[in-house]
Amino acid sequence: MFSKWRSDSAGDGFSFRRLCTHLKTISRQSIGYNLRRLPLTIKITGWYSIFLLLMLLLLSTFIMQFTNLWEDSELRGELQATVINVADNPKRFHPYHDGIFMVMYTDNGVAVKGAIPDGFPSGIILSPHRITELTTKESTYYYYDSPSHSGEFHGWVRGILPVTTINRRTNIMLMALMFGGLAFLVIGTCGGYWLIKRGLKPIRMITQTAAEIGRNRDLSQRIEQTVNSHDEIATLSDTFNGMLTNLEESSMREKQFSSDVSHELRTPIAVIQAESDYGRTYITSVEEAKESFEHIFKQSRFMTSMVTQLLDVARLDTMRDIEMRPFNLSQFLEDISQGYSRLCADKNLTFDTQIAQHLQIVGNPTFLKRAIGNLLDNAMKFTTDKVGISAENHDGTVRIIVSDNGIGIQESDLTKIWDRLYQVETSRTKSNNQGLGLGLYFVQNVIKLHGAKAYARSTPNVKTEFILEFDEFIESTNDK
Repeated sequence: MFSKWRSDSAGDGFSFRRLCTHLKTISRQSIGYNLRRLPLTIKITGWYSIFLLLMLLLLSTFIMQFTNLWEDSELRGELQATVINVADNPKRFHPYHDGIFMVMYTDNGVAVKGAIPDGFPSGIILSPHRITELTTKESTYYYYDSPSHSGEFHGWVRGILPVTTINRRTNIMLMALMFGGLAFLVIGTCGGYWLIKRGLKPIRMITQTAAEIGRNRDLSQRIEQTVNSHDEIATLSDTFNGMLTNLEESSMREKQFSSDVSHELRTPIAVIQAESDYGRTYITSVEEAKESFEHIFKQSRFMTSMVTQLLDVARLDTMRDIEMRPFNLSQFLEDISQGYSRLCADKNLTFDTQIAQHLQIVGNPTFLKRAIGNLLDNAMKFTTDKVGISAENHDGTVRIIVSDNGIGIQESDLTKIWDRLYQVETSRTKSNNQGLGLGLYFVQNVIKLHGAKAYARSTPNVKTEFILEFDEFIESTNDK
């Protein structure tokens, strides 16, 4: 195998290089994958710690630079002040004074007394009133010469300051910064981790709640707010709770819908089965067969109507917008009224129309025709002897009103009648109402898609009105 690899390498000089490149790529991908799998708390703490470390390094560099400059200035000033003080009063002379080596020279440059640090060259010419820097192989020195003309001594006083003194102080400062920065970094990282973990606690609660809901299929659970805050996490929790509330209500509506549909379908299916079984077993004449078929036909027609309504409602529930255009609402309502006036005449009902002229709105005529037709069908079904439709403009709002003078609706039911499958059993009894309770729900959905408003008002045994309100379309001069 080794010989084969060598032969491959000989044939292709880049095989080993390609292998290394491939291994590097795999290593980078593995590191990136593992980093992405880290918990969010660790990621935030890591970035926070790196940023804090960089800030400490920059701050430490600035402090060190500033300290060096400040120490250098301070030591230069101390060197000059010490030398001048001794030159003014030679009795204060000491060979070594706070890190400064002191030497006294005659006017001829001969050292009289004092101490010179190791490595400082002898015979250096005098540089009066100026701090001079001298660098040798061993070290760097600052020295300052000041004349002395006291009664006891006439000559020069020189002060020599090794730079090692400055370095010693700098090293102490550097060690203090290192230990202080390390302690601050550890405390800051631990404190940041604790704060971040505490701050992300609601997110963990959201995750746990979502997991429990998925495991137990219990939409009644909510995220508890341990702290009454108004930050983004609290907003997220409130939003999640609101979503759960909507999902729970939607689930309850779906369950109720399935239950009601099953209940409504049970009766016609039972009638069809009973009539079919009776006809197969007992019917012997054509007349009896026709009567049985008539019952089956009525029940099948009811089921067809119900399925059609269910499909229409299901389609509306998934729609977010519909195609709309400006159209003449007055002419639109006049056309609808012509057909319903004849239907009312056949049933000996009075049909009253009060439609203002030149009303225009933006909408979908097909959907609105079915919605208004549902309202008129309800009015004809539950009225005593009169049905009415009116349309007028109220300060830029077009209001369509469908009314009847039946027994009406109780005030507590006025908002519930728009719900899916809701029926007012006390007033809209099964003997009068063979519907499924989807008509007004269909109307409400159509009106919402138009961005309009639908509501009802009723005085029992006097009058019931269903009102639709739209914004009037006003054609601008540029459109003409």
